[in-house]
Amino acid sequence: MQMLTPPALLLICWGLTFVVAGLALANPQYFDLLAVFMQREELDLQAFSRLGLAWLVLALLVLLVGDLACRRALLPRREFVVGLNANRAAELTFWTNLLFLAITALWILLTARKLGGLAQLATLALVDTLAARDMLLGNKLFTGMRLAYAALPATGCLAAGLLALPRGALNRRNRRRCRLVLGLNITALMLLPVVMSQRLLLLQFLLSSYLVACMVRQHLFGLRWLGLGALLFLAIWTLRESLTNPLILHRFALDLGLQKLAFYFTNDLWNSFAPLHNDTPRTLGGLSFGGVMELTFTDSLIRPALAERLEAAEALRGGGEFSLLTAPLVDFGPLGGAVYLFLAGFVFRLIYHLGRQRLIWAVIYAQIGAALLFSSHGAYVTHQNLLFSLIVISALARMASSARQAARPTPRPPLQVKPPIVAAPLTSLSPTQFRTRRKTPHTAYRELEDA
Repeated sequence: MQMLTPPALLLICWGLTFVVAGLALANPQYFDLLAVFMQREELDLQAFSRLGLAWLVLALLVLLVGDLACRRALLPRREFVVGLNANRAAELTFWTNLLFLAITALWILLTARKLGGLAQLATLALVDTLAARDMLLGNKLFTGMRLAYAALPATGCLAAGLLALPRGALNRRNRRRCRLVLGLNITALMLLPVVMSQRLLLLQFLLSSYLVACMVRQHLFGLRWLGLGALLFLAIWTLRESLTNPLILHRFALDLGLQKLAFYFTNDLWNSFAPLHNDTPRTLGGLSFGGVMELTFTDSLIRPALAERLEAAEALRGGGEFSLLTAPLVDFGPLGGAVYLFLAGFVFRLIYHLGRQRLIWAVIYAQIGAALLFSSHGAYVTHQNLLFSLIVISALARMASSARQAARPTPRPPLQVKPPIVAAPLTSLSPTQFRTRRKTPHTAYRELEDA
């Protein structure tokens, strides 16, 4: 289980980022398109400075110190318990997932209706994926509607956690429901990247489902499923890149997909180094707490006040977002960023500790752990998609727990009633029912009485 701890997941993510980016930059003869992509995003190799490397190492150390401080403060771990009505949780997950899928399907159908049908929308997605994406984004049904399909990894993760419980925890009907949730979600999240750039949701779903299964069973297992998920994600990645880069016709789709994947690792690493190479404005939480502002509808009030700072920060990065280790630096500076990362390390370890004791916390940690595995790509742990997913998981667990308590009412103590007094039954018809218990007088006493 040490491979599932927050420090281990962070080291896996950042180690893979450095290895892939380093190999791509060191072998330009094999990754010849990398220079083209970097030039398009105006990425300069001079940003990879020693100062930037020093900050990344320091940020990881501060996270580890926060993790260690939490470990020292925690009580001994208890045995793992479900903590809710598993069958009720499976039912709620199934119907909630259907609601999210229905909203997404209705959104796509109404957009396709404006174009003349699903065939026309599919044709547009194949010819010009960016135009199809803009068409969908301009036809949202209501504010925050994108959170509906963004929560599909959460319901899928909860279904995977329920399936990982011992076989007797779910009845056959609810086991089929959980399997159906997994099948529907993986299908939907494979199709969405064709018209929407939402490959991160598929990665979140695959990683969190595997993590929660390992957390529930308390050991690593099924590494072949992890490899199968990696191949599936690579296939969807390659398909998306072949659609969004149609002008590069002289390359095979797999070659193009791998080179673009190498560029993403390089770009993410560049975004983590760049703020140390330039004068960094303080965005005062505009990056680290952007998701909270989106969910609380306060972004329209706060972002105008930070508009100049946020625009200056955006000029420092290439494509994508700042990483988990760099966003606090841009927001609060070195000292404030270090405090933020210390608290983050403390909270990550606390949730991991709770996840080894209770199902709902295992699901929550799986969502956060999956975000840590691609933390070099952005601070997804504070993104509105993940925060909304955690709200959905908590609400479903709360309803399943309340159903369990209602099904098992506290028994009332029985009334203390004295038993009735029953007369002894008659043993004979003689009128004499009782015999004296007096002993016969002693002979000496009898002679004394006669005298």
